[in-house]
Amino acid sequence: MTLETKILDIIEGRKKAPLTKALLGVMSQCYRAGISAHHFIYDWVLPSTKLQIPVISVGNIVAGGTGKTPFTLYLAQAFSPKKVAILSRGYRRKSKKTVIVNKETSPEECGDEPFLLAQKVPTASIIVDANRAFAGHLAQVLDADLVLLDDGMQHRKLHRDIEIVVMDANDLFGREYFLPRGLLRDSPKRLKLAHHIIVNGVRDEEHFAKAQTLIRFYSDAPITAMQLIVENSTKLASKKVAAFSAIANPKRFHNTLKTLGCDIVRSMEKPDHIPFTQDELERLANLAKGAECLVCTEKDAVKLPKNLHLHLPIIPVEISLSPTFGKEHLERRIQEVKQ
Repeated sequence: MTLETKILDIIEGRKKAPLTKALLGVMSQCYRAGISAHHFIYDWVLPSTKLQIPVISVGNIVAGGTGKTPFTLYLAQAFSPKKVAILSRGYRRKSKKTVIVNKETSPEECGDEPFLLAQKVPTASIIVDANRAFAGHLAQVLDADLVLLDDGMQHRKLHRDIEIVVMDANDLFGREYFLPRGLLRDSPKRLKLAHHIIVNGVRDEEHFAKAQTLIRFYSDAPITAMQLIVENSTKLASKKVAAFSAIANPKRFHNTLKTLGCDIVRSMEKPDHIPFTQDELERLANLAKGAECLVCTEKDAVKLPKNLHLHLPIIPVEISLSPTFGKEHLERRIQEVKQ
């Protein structure tokens, strides 16, 4: 069990560790002070770089697993035929240099999410750099019509014209505590700066109304619910599967499989963005008695070892997002940008 898993067990109440929880609480207050200082500096001291083309930030106030990247993909496709540049940090990639993703780029070089975005939106320019202001200038050189700043809410160096915040309906405020005692990476008060709020994981109209009520304490921005769609559901429906994932929220991945009627006979999780080895996948396949296949997320699939040979096939779960409640607000926003 990794340290991340142990801390997550404490955050979510599966493990009681009073002393550790108290220590995490102290660290949480330090984190809160640090993020407040960060915003103060950019609000009052340091200027943000403003581009000559629109910048749309897609971010969140909770660490990991809210669906930022799938929504960034949704926007990139919705803004067609405009030339879109997507700026990403490329979390846990091995290279430190600026990368414009192309056919020769590896996931290790650019990061799994930028690599996946490049596959899904081949017409977009995917630029990977920790310095998103520099990457934004590069997007202008590449004649982009607009920029999508993936995971950009806390990256204040680049000015954004539209701030979109993505939230999880089942945990809007990260267990109410800042990292590492909870999952908040920013204050809910910053929702007042959002131009639009996207809520993933909404079950029905009543669930959406409850989420809206809680969000309205902090923001008057238009709210749209997004529905997750499994594009290759017929390949997976009612199968016995072994699931493996290295994502921030494996529970959501498992719930998606269960909605397809899958029987998860075995599972394996690793920290977010960490690739699986040949030996690990062979061990999972051998232990998964009765499984018809191994399943993973698309993000995990792009990092699979080359020349992988197992006695069970691997089927990545192909997902997309579609608006449900508050759809008209999102459609209006997209049309305003495209004009």
